[in-house]
Amino acid sequence: MLKISSLCVSYEDKIVFQDFQLDVEEHTTLCIMGRSGCGKSTLLNCVAGLVPYAGEIEGFGSCGYVFQESRLIPSMSVLENVEFVLRGEKGDVRRRAEKALGEAGVLHLKDKYPTRISGGEASRAALARALAYGAQTLLLDEPFRALDIGIKRGIIKSMVGAGMYGANVLFVTHDVEEALMCADRVIVLGGSPCNIILDLSLPSPRCGRRVDDAKINAARERVIEALSAE
Repeated sequence: MLKISSLCVSYEDKIVFQDFQLDVEEHTTLCIMGRSGCGKSTLLNCVAGLVPYAGEIEGFGSCGYVFQESRLIPSMSVLENVEFVLRGEKGDVRRRAEKALGEAGVLHLKDKYPTRISGGEASRAALARALAYGAQTLLLDEPFRALDIGIKRGIIKSMVGAGMYGANVLFVTHDVEEALMCADRVIVLGGSPCNIILDLSLPSPRCGRRVDDAKINAARERVIEALSAE
């Protein structure tokens, strides 16, 4: 079990989280939704240890982070970008990097530089970099927000088909369809301080879901209602 207990975070005079609680089963893909600025990215940053907080965060282990921007190093090839996070590690680093690129569907771009690939390809390369790191928890902060819907669906399909690579996944998104197709569970955050206003488990398995399924339609209505209310 992954646990966030009594989480408190504040920025100057704004309290973002006050005694926030969240339990997540291992190997779960949890989509986190809510209005802009409610604390979604802050929650991921706390799990990653990037911002100061009070409280307990347990069980998430090492984290791989995929941001809204790919953050690839322009002077390195796609392969070199992935190998960069493996520097100093033992074993066949090249094989691990190429395996991750293959899982993300961009192995054929390994010798290209970031300025020579599309936004969707860069997002996949950034995902491969996080996968190669071998983290126990994958943090995704709207990494596909600016992508064409067709490209986005292709990336999501490959991620779901690979079982989100066996990691714990915290996935921030504003896209309801994205959440319904990716997640085992969806939470909607709202309020000030931030709290959970909807906690919804979705039918399994993810790869068998259809957008017109009655259970998915019912889940969509609940998520939209919660997003509208908060």
